[in-house]
Amino acid sequence: MPDLQNAESPLVQIDFSQFENVKGVELKELAFQGHLNLRGRLNDKAFCKVISDVIGVELGSLKANTFVLSGDLKVYWLGPDEWLIITLADQQVELKNKLEQALQDVFSSVTDISSGQTILKISGTNARSLIEKGCTIDLHPRQFKKGDCAQTHLSKASVLLSAVDTPEEFEIIIRRSFADYLGLWLLDSSLEFMY
Repeated sequence: MPDLQNAESPLVQIDFSQFENVKGVELKELAFQGHLNLRGRLNDKAFCKVISDVIGVELGSLKANTFVLSGDLKVYWLGPDEWLIITLADQQVELKNKLEQALQDVFSSVTDISSGQTILKISGTNARSLIEKGCTIDLHPRQFKKGDCAQTHLSKASVLLSAVDTPEEFEIIIRRSFADYLGLWLLDSSLEFMY
């Protein structure tokens, strides 16, 4: 089990209360989630069966640049042989062990990258406009729909951007080393939306 009592968020230096004065933008960190990188071959029936049995997701049916929910898990398509599994903070070690045990005779890898990433949730009527200031992909709801995700850049930071529950709600998965930079960039870029 991870020791969350002494854990420090990658965004510990960012004062999120400053976003309370930003009209139409709510920003919060979803800190200390479990992040597992999964690699394997889709044409390997044994691999696909194990994943389906353990996490309840048919990887072959997951389209490129989308994510699915399975209970408390989110599974993101990162490439033809790579996925990101997000768990609750207290579940990644148990899930990693379960997957490794079930996959021990299957060509695959499961890597815990939880300490190297964090998640920012941005919502509100100006959330899309704020993200568009630093992102070149088309975020219009017709193009970037609920359940879509994309590996892209936000300002100069590499991120995994996803569209969640509403057209005005996004999650950004970012590496720890870029998190502080991105938090400061978002704060600076939101000045035009201040009351």
